[in-house]
Amino acid sequence: MSTTKRKEEKPITIGSCTAYIAEYTGTVPDHKTLCVPANRLAYSKGGATITYSKETQEVQDDLGLIRKTITTSDSAKVKLGLLGWVGTTLKKLESTARVSEDAENGIRTTKIGGVGNDDGKTYALCLHHEDKADGDCWWTIVGKNTAGFEFVYAPDSETKIEPEFTAESLDDDGTLIIFEEQIKENLG
Repeated sequence: MSTTKRKEEKPITIGSCTAYIAEYTGTVPDHKTLCVPANRLAYSKGGATITYSKETQEVQDDLGLIRKTITTSDSAKVKLGLLGWVGTTLKKLESTARVSEDAENGIRTTKIGGVGNDDGKTYALCLHHEDKADGDCWWTIVGKNTAGFEFVYAPDSETKIEPEFTAESLDDDGTLIIFEEQIKENLG
């Protein structure tokens, strides 16, 4: 018999998530395809922040007798804290990055910058929050890092990257985020 998971409005979500990424090829992959070890972006440090925002306009008559509020635009962003990254991770975060490896000398070189080097790639990004008690959930967007990055090397702290992905429309309806929840215990 299965156990109901995130079906009622009682789960308390605590903890971080794992970020997975793959090049977007025109079809949004489901979380089972995207959230596999080969697509892990890096390890999480400081979690992730998902922000959906919108702008509205209130329209009313001159006397204020009738009013209507309409949504004029919306946007979604995902900000990550990443630990355990390498040059190939940077390639997924920065469209101007180029990675080469010198096997003979054991050196990987990542060059970053030059707008003419922009590869134009967009990525499918999935955040997987594991929760054995209340059920897992997944957030999926399509977009790219629009914040660049900053590296801070300090004697008393780890060096992490904090990219910010801006979502693009996932479908003809203008969907920016897909949120999926585990509502039943896996049966097998």
